[in-house]
Amino acid sequence: MGGLNDVKRRDRGLAPRIGLMASQQPWMMGVRADTMGAEERERLAIVVKERIAPQTNWILLDTCHRVELYGFGAVPELGVRLPLKIGDAAVEHLIRVAAGLDSAIVGEDEVLHQVRDALRSALAARSLDGRLQRLFETAVAAGRRARAGRTAIGGNLASRAVAWLQNQSSLAGRTVLVAGAGRMGSALAHSATRAGAKVTVASRNVNRARRLAQVYGGHGVDLTSGAQIAQDSVAVAVALAGEWLELQPVGGDLPPIADISAPPAVPAEVRNRLNGGYLGIDDLYVHAGPIPPGYIAKAERVVEAKTDEYVGWLNDGR
Repeated sequence: MGGLNDVKRRDRGLAPRIGLMASQQPWMMGVRADTMGAEERERLAIVVKERIAPQTNWILLDTCHRVELYGFGAVPELGVRLPLKIGDAAVEHLIRVAAGLDSAIVGEDEVLHQVRDALRSALAARSLDGRLQRLFETAVAAGRRARAGRTAIGGNLASRAVAWLQNQSSLAGRTVLVAGAGRMGSALAHSATRAGAKVTVASRNVNRARRLAQVYGGHGVDLTSGAQIAQDSVAVAVALAGEWLELQPVGGDLPPIADISAPPAVPAEVRNRLNGGYLGIDDLYVHAGPIPPGYIAKAERVVEAKTDEYVGWLNDGR
């Protein structure tokens, strides 16, 4: 390691921990919602996905609020200037991400699932550099340890989105349309039900919509029917992969919409008509909730220990 990162570590009373040649060090390059919008992040993710297939030493972490590429060896040129971390700074960053310390909602669980899924997807698609696999396994282990034995610390993106909808109008006893039947759609349906709403689930796969809706005593429909039901709902919560083209600004006013898809699934022409009645995924990043200090203190200790563990392993050449 060298340069500015070494200076920062000396300022904190720490020496650089990875004593390897630059070509052998891990690196991370990427952006978050506070530095690049959702549509731009999606274009960046597409560029990386097109180039990643032959690379055994890259892993892409593409989440609601971030697009980050991790690797070893030469740093690629992606056609856009991206923040870069090298060596132990890259290691520590991923472990902090997995522990939920770099999230809009500190300690939220979804990002840990996303780190784990990024590793699984990479292993399923191609052979993988053992150093990179070990880095992601270490980060997942750190995320689990940081969360072990904790109490509730303020919810997740879905609960925050539903809380915002509740502030727009009472949900109790009224219909909330949830568009999306995946993990985040399920989280939205759960949060809406806890708020006392009657849930209708819409999905491209109507069978998945029906299965999820049954869990909460609601109805499942396709996205075309969901677009029609939206106008008669008190609120709409969205978590879809891809644009919800069936939802169009024709006839009548739409209720408030919370869209935690990345990039947004609600078409731009619909968003523009909602004015203050639309909440996007990047809005949730900017307007984060209060920070739970008890969790942070524990997670910081886990991050430091797991960073040291991995860096020691790497320096030993294992």
